[in-house]
Amino acid sequence: MQKTFQIKSVDRTRIYPLGVSFEEEGLRISAVCSGMGEEGIVLFDRRHKDGVRIPFPDRCKVGAVCAMMLCGYHDKTCSYLFYRGEEVYQDPFCKRVCNPYGYGEPKPELPRCQPPAEAYDWGDDRNVHIPYEEMLIYALHVRGFTKHRSSGVKHKGTYAGVAEKIPYMQELGMNMALLMPCYEFDEIMPENTAQTMEQAILTYKQELPPVDGKEKKKPRINYWGYQSGLYYVPKSAYAHSKDAAGEFKDMVRAFHKAGIGVSMQFYFPPDMRTVEILDILKYWVLAYHIDGFHLLSASLDVGLIAGEPLLAETMILTGEGNAHQSAGRTRNLGWLSDSFLYNMRRFVKGDDNMINQFLFHLRENKDEIGIVNSIARWDGFRLADLVSYDRKHNEENGENNQDGVDYNCSWNCGVEGKSRKKGIQELRLRQMKNAVTILLMSQGTPLLYSGDEFANTQGGNNNPYCQDNETAWIKWNYTEAGRELLDFTKFMIGMRKAHRILHSRTLLRGIDTLSCGFPDISFHGREAWRPDTSPASRCVGVMYCGFYAVNGAQEDERFFYIAVNMHWEVDYLGLPKLPKGKLWTYSSSTGREIPEIEEDASSQEICVPARSIVLCTTRDVPVETEKTGRKKGKKNKGDEREQ
Repeated sequence: MQKTFQIKSVDRTRIYPLGVSFEEEGLRISAVCSGMGEEGIVLFDRRHKDGVRIPFPDRCKVGAVCAMMLCGYHDKTCSYLFYRGEEVYQDPFCKRVCNPYGYGEPKPELPRCQPPAEAYDWGDDRNVHIPYEEMLIYALHVRGFTKHRSSGVKHKGTYAGVAEKIPYMQELGMNMALLMPCYEFDEIMPENTAQTMEQAILTYKQELPPVDGKEKKKPRINYWGYQSGLYYVPKSAYAHSKDAAGEFKDMVRAFHKAGIGVSMQFYFPPDMRTVEILDILKYWVLAYHIDGFHLLSASLDVGLIAGEPLLAETMILTGEGNAHQSAGRTRNLGWLSDSFLYNMRRFVKGDDNMINQFLFHLRENKDEIGIVNSIARWDGFRLADLVSYDRKHNEENGENNQDGVDYNCSWNCGVEGKSRKKGIQELRLRQMKNAVTILLMSQGTPLLYSGDEFANTQGGNNNPYCQDNETAWIKWNYTEAGRELLDFTKFMIGMRKAHRILHSRTLLRGIDTLSCGFPDISFHGREAWRPDTSPASRCVGVMYCGFYAVNGAQEDERFFYIAVNMHWEVDYLGLPKLPKGKLWTYSSSTGREIPEIEEDASSQEICVPARSIVLCTTRDVPVETEKTGRKKGKKNKGDEREQ
């Protein structure tokens, strides 16, 4: 027998926020109504296992919003859906979902919504504020990051599994995790009528066992998740436990304890209003302590979002076009640079007329906005595939290789795909090191996609949006070359973090503003101070002057010289003369060769191997003894710097 509910209107001042939640008086329901036919809530609980329909009374409506209280109702096990006529739908403002289905399982019934759980004990956890110049972003897919059998975690493919990998991210040196969509969305894609049966089978070779003598293929999966969904709820299928919200919060708290921020990607359809988007972002900051967002939307008022006081220390990352709309307003806003990605790929593979583009992107930085650089991302080739494939290989997506970007600015180093030739393997490793060096030595914020640091591959697939399998998962059983690349990446990250001149807060201007005899950044060719920027040039030296590494006071007087040669032949670069008491010394190289630096030569030069980058730095040495017998080395306080 159905229970009669006592319903009363909610005070106008308490209509918002929208959604369903428990209060002391009972169950508070606030929903948007269309005004088309009867609308209300279907409530499921211990007494109403099949659900009971409760219409929204006209007296409880203000405008298009109905806000009512079910007085005396306190069944915390309840779940609900909304209805409009015969149609039932999920509450777009719900905070929890009861989803009994595993990832990729068809859902014969719509998962029900639930009121928010009890308050979570955050302890002393606080948001991590990391400015763009200090930030190193590590992008990952929550499921694919640990789903592979080689991941070594207990709870594979879940928030808990990601948390198990936090020590690895700490050791790598990254301080901002960027999660691909992990709000609640339906990963089952509707049948594509444009596909033939053969194409569908190619898409997913894994098939379910026969049922009643009929073969049943696995449904197509939207693995990436760039679609609309329940934006206030963590995806339940990414949780090991039944409490997805609690497990997500545990993960965030573990990241913060390790000094790593957590940011999220959100896709919003073009017709979604910015004010709605703003409400969603504020909720995740308050309820889940999220530190940043990467917003994907065709229409976005980023000025309104970035100008929200609550988000003043929250990373708001968009595309280049959107970010330009409000440049100069606040530095919580940044853009993901597509031009860096394509230009630096072309430079690394040795294209003509790229030297000026390289020098521009190397120092590109803005005081009022963050610029985020990447060489490889989720939507394209992995770093290892950039140096192994000339063409995309998306055949298994079931779309006749028509999907994905056609031109990736990649180069297979002479052989398409896997190769056992040692020369090819060595060249590919060198090219990957070149890309990592350019990414980490450039002034913008580096973004590294998970697995690229140890040469994870997708087999040439540059659009694995529907591949929930080993193609898209991170393979942690990396090769010897992968281990070498990983060690090199750790070294370069450590070098960047240790020296402020390599990640300046402001634009390096190329002029001597300190009157110290050296500009903050300078470019060099076969002769020092004379770079070759002709269309055929692929070789240049870049010097960073450590005198400009200031943060209230001088903290590092080391110089850095990056000798870059993307030509297929050996070249030479001139080394600038240093102040007395300093000598150039070799630091690292992307190749096997270790170039020698003649310290006593009147005009120094460095031999840069083909397709290599050599990093030199300085060491302090005592200078010649003066007639007074005092050695000229470090000056006492008050002494002027010697030129």
